[in-house]
Amino acid sequence: MGHKVIFPIKISNVPTIEPVSAGTFFFGPQAHATQPKTIEEFIPVLAEQLRLYNAVAPSLWPDNKVVNQSAVVEGIESGKFWYISPDGQTKPLSKNDALSYGFARNAFAGGFGPYEGGMYLAVAEEDLPNYLMWQRYLHLGTYDSILFLTHEGFHLKEQNAPKWQTVSGAVPNAGRAEFLENTPSRAKRGLLQRQLMKAVSEPGNTPLILEALSTYEDWKEKFPDEYKNSIYFERVEGTAFYYEMITGLYSGYPDQVNSNNLDKALALLATRDDVYIRHGLIKESYTVSGFACLLLDRLEENWKERLMGDGEATPIEILYQHFKNDTLPAPRQLTQADIDAVTEEIQKPDINRGMPLVFQMLYYMLF
Repeated sequence: MGHKVIFPIKISNVPTIEPVSAGTFFFGPQAHATQPKTIEEFIPVLAEQLRLYNAVAPSLWPDNKVVNQSAVVEGIESGKFWYISPDGQTKPLSKNDALSYGFARNAFAGGFGPYEGGMYLAVAEEDLPNYLMWQRYLHLGTYDSILFLTHEGFHLKEQNAPKWQTVSGAVPNAGRAEFLENTPSRAKRGLLQRQLMKAVSEPGNTPLILEALSTYEDWKEKFPDEYKNSIYFERVEGTAFYYEMITGLYSGYPDQVNSNNLDKALALLATRDDVYIRHGLIKESYTVSGFACLLLDRLEENWKERLMGDGEATPIEILYQHFKNDTLPAPRQLTQADIDAVTEEIQKPDINRGMPLVFQMLYYMLF
């Protein structure tokens, strides 16, 4: 009743976000000849994505804990289950066999839960043909279950490893309030996101990095409380988003992306600030430190070890410290146009499910 009557799902059977292309690269839903419309069609697609992911996972993070992963997949509408092995083999499971893997079942759209050696994934068949639900993931171009496995697996399995130092005095945002009321900070962080993405899109252009770091320095000085509140999310969500982008490209575009051209592929994604810019302290942290990670890959070989070993370190701060001996340009001052633009953006309605967190909470309580 909630999704179909009170808060009906917005649907588009055709992509509404333009693809991105350059040279041999072509990313977005349009890059795939067909898109699955049923769970039976989707399982082999996900299986191949998982096989491709497992092939590269050991090289993506030092002593990576999210390796050799399997998946147990549930079709929400049908209640059917499948097992996908790390090498991409599939087989149907009974409900009892599926639950024997020991995951916490969250049978709602995007539901997931870890088990030893893999992840439970809930798939909404009605969302498979609905481009509004997943097309913003240009770095994958298909329904996003594999990104739940890699992004959330990175949180649950890699970031909980003993080698990671935790943030002292962390201020995780209870209820995930986004601090959207501080518009000047939102505008400054919006500028920072655009500058970092511009720097990623133009490899070797150091002045672009310095411009971004000038904005970052200015933001830290003017909004110290927000800076303190951002550390946890920059550290946790920024790195998981970085991991998601890379694993998505490898899993979604094996005929286009390899280790030799990955950086060029990521540079192309960074041209799409219409897709990847986010607003709100938490959401901004995905993009700010996610793209800072991509810049660090070009500049510092051991930045990941530094990040894990210091609970106060964030990717954007490590990038800032990398250029501590450089003279930064004067920060660009915000204009009224900057304020108006970010205000318009944060007031836009969510194109996805109406009140998704409320319904997810109810699903969790009832089922």
